[in-house]
Amino acid sequence: MRVRKILTVAIVFCSLGYSFAQRDTTSQLSLSIGPAHLSRQDLIFSPFIHKDLSPLSVGLKYEWDKKLHQFLRLDYAGFSAGIRTPYDILVDGETETAYPHSFTFIGFDYGAGKWLGDNVKSPSILGGSVNMDVQAMTYQYGRSSFFGYYATIGVGVWYKKYFNLGDRHHLSAQVEVPLVSWYARSPYLVNDDEFIENIYSHNGFKTFFAYLGDGELVTWNKLQTVNLGVDYQYELSDKWSIGASWKFAFIHASEPLALTSVQNNFSVILGLRL
Repeated sequence: MRVRKILTVAIVFCSLGYSFAQRDTTSQLSLSIGPAHLSRQDLIFSPFIHKDLSPLSVGLKYEWDKKLHQFLRLDYAGFSAGIRTPYDILVDGETETAYPHSFTFIGFDYGAGKWLGDNVKSPSILGGSVNMDVQAMTYQYGRSSFFGYYATIGVGVWYKKYFNLGDRHHLSAQVEVPLVSWYARSPYLVNDDEFIENIYSHNGFKTFFAYLGDGELVTWNKLQTVNLGVDYQYELSDKWSIGASWKFAFIHASEPLALTSVQNNFSVILGLRL
């Protein structure tokens, strides 16, 4: 029941955003593509710190303005993290190569904020957001592997500051901090009885919500996450812009065992004003 209530609130929040969109005066669609670096330690699966430089992460963002500044953002990144991979193992007397761990990260955010200053010169925005972070991991151990998951649906606050560099130059910095989150994560025993029961349907959609239903409502005492970003864009014309961005995502959780994740994304941005 608690999961349904949180999902209902998230849907209503996004619906309100859509109603505001009907009145927008300016809007932009942005595509960001570039490499990402991950450093992650999850004591449920391994004491080691797993690192990888992914050649490709992708982000899609739609933002619009009138009385409120609003945005919808979808992010994807995939990593092949390991300590010493690939490495060889013996299977029935034959040499085979072990696969690295595989991590898939998908994020979705909706935010709405109020302008705090002159939106022509150097304004700032303060607002609230609903964010969803889904991470699927496959840990490879030679002949065996284990599936892991991390998922949150959170409500938080964000602040964005614009810096005046000229008519065609736009620089902004943003920080986003979830305050309350529905938090679901792999159990301490990895493939325990409840985990096996969750995958019994062999239906990806049902399994995902079964994992999510095993979570709990948490605040900063159990889950600490921070997202930072800096964007620069240069206007090529009235419609098109190009630029670059850096995004930083930090996660720390203490239960059922410690998890620390640090991710940096470096991207090229292509913007289209609609």
